[in-house]
Amino acid sequence: MRIRPRRMRIEPRARLFRRRVSVAVRAVLTLVTMKELDLPLAEWIVLALIAEGPSHGFAIATLTAEGAEIGEFWYISRPMVYRSITRLVERGLITPVGAEEGNRGPQRMVYAATRAAKATVTRWLGEPVTELFDVRADLTCKLLLLQRREASPARLIERQRVVIDEIEESLRAKEDAAGDHLARAIYAWRLEHVRAARRFLDAAEVDSVQGAAKTG
Repeated sequence: MRIRPRRMRIEPRARLFRRRVSVAVRAVLTLVTMKELDLPLAEWIVLALIAEGPSHGFAIATLTAEGAEIGEFWYISRPMVYRSITRLVERGLITPVGAEEGNRGPQRMVYAATRAAKATVTRWLGEPVTELFDVRADLTCKLLLLQRREASPARLIERQRVVIDEIEESLRAKEDAAGDHLARAIYAWRLEHVRAARRFLDAAEVDSVQGAAKTG
């Protein structure tokens, strides 16, 4: 007669502990993946807007339309908004949480950002851009999104100044080492962009301080 080994019965408390450990491990793995997240700017903007609170594509497209709060500075077409939402769902960054009746037409699906996605957006909003040409788009949008959250941009501006200083130092070294007039002219032109970026940061900092003083 074959004797089967008895399976140990897991007590409810032990089972609960194991479940909590499993959830914690999955959360850590998700955060590690989020740190390596690389999204196009349009998807970052859509994700950041949904991270503010559950929303649907129509409402987001209204904000990113030409002349709108975000669209005035970085336009995202309505089809691009909906494509971004689809990609964010596929990546597990947002999930559908319900539907809202539209004024006309079908219901609008409402989406919410996951907890890990919200943390990632907060971290992204605080990261300076590393390329000078990203000041016009990425940095501007980050400042706009921080303003919508009524969050201070001081830390971002401070970190961005450090990066701008490093870019300027590198460009000056290249300008000094340039072997012809055209190369020196190109580096001089790029250095003008550095100075323009500094003036932009100065103005953004003054505006944020004045805005805080008014609300305070």
